Amino acid sequence: MSGKKIVILGGGFGGVASALAARKLLGREHSITLVDRSKRTYLCGSFPLLIVGERKPEKISRSLGTMMNRGVEYRQARVEAIDTTNRTAITDSGVLEYDYLVVALGASYDWDDVPGSASAYSFYGISEARRLRDKLRYFKKGRILISVSSTPYKCPPAPYEAAMVLDWTFKERGIRDEIDIKVFTPEPATIPVAGPESGKRLDTILMKKGIELHPGMSVTEISSDGREAGLSNGQSMDAELIVTIPTHRVPEIAVNSGLADKNGWIEASPNNLETATAGVYAIGDINSVPMATGKPLPKAGVFASAEGRTVGANIAAKINETDPVNFPGTGYCFIAYSGTHAGMIKGNFLAKNKPSVELMPGTARGFKAKERFERDWRRFRI
Repeated sequence: MSGKKIVILGGGFGGVASALAARKLLGREHSITLVDRSKRTYLCGSFPLLIVGERKPEKISRSLGTMMNRGVEYRQARVEAIDTTNRTAITDSGVLEYDYLVVALGASYDWDDVPGSASAYSFYGISEARRLRDKLRYFKKGRILISVSSTPYKCPPAPYEAAMVLDWTFKERGIRDEIDIKVFTPEPATIPVAGPESGKRLDTILMKKGIELHPGMSVTEISSDGREAGLSNGQSMDAELIVTIPTHRVPEIAVNSGLADKNGWIEASPNNLETATAGVYAIGDINSVPMATGKPLPKAGVFASAEGRTVGANIAAKINETDPVNFPGTGYCFIAYSGTHAGMIKGNFLAKNKPSVELMPGTARGFKAKERFERDWRRFRI
């Protein structure tokens, strides 16, 4: 059998997981190439703790260059186009031919969708998180406004997690009474995928912490000085600090290649993550996997990792002519309630009738589990 060429675009959760899963099951005559524009990637799920100084960037990052030690060729390059007809991926360092392609390019951020966002703050990206951390280091009083620009966005609990971590750190600093924290979301409730009961439980937790929640409302414009927000109800609000979760878009590459569907994301089979184009798989934030409700599977790193393992195993199964596996649809997402306690949202998101999901309470044991998760991620075990 001649060697097959597997090309993986994107070195996040899903891309790395698919590369390692395939490598484990395939002989070395088959090549696996991982492409990413950045050599170092960061665990964005730890950014809410980074912005309050509870995590250091180097402790929540890993180098993709070490994939070479695991039998995976790593190429630092920017992906410019995908040609599914000729089965090639075009990068700024050359053209890669493939027999199997895994598209794991994530979501792009549209900072211009909410005018004035450049004058505000965010934690969706390492440079943005560092900038917000520097701002919060000297923050002593005033109103903080956290707003979800639009849906879907990755890590659904993140805005509420950030608000609770801020509440905790300001209490630790003895200045919580001087600070007003408000969270705005266009969704009708917090974490709708977890169901109304879990949503109400989180609402109660936020309320007890003095965090004001505004569902069904978002920031539509921010002033040039970053101190005033226009709201979707036509009103405006002053704030000393405005933090936005940016609008997420499918990368242009996916649209130009014809892989993205009419809804703007790449539709993938809930069973094996293969797209409508044979031999091409889409995993992670770039895809759309329908749940029983018709809503897409949440964009979260744990799902991307599980999808990656499924795809890696199925590509190997096709090459080795063995039985394929199905994506289980189960997963979890940690949510820090403070700098010492964490819970999670977990369950079967692809259950037959509707997602079977629950919100777990914040505990010290849960925080230890979150720390183990971070260590395992750094060691390429997740």
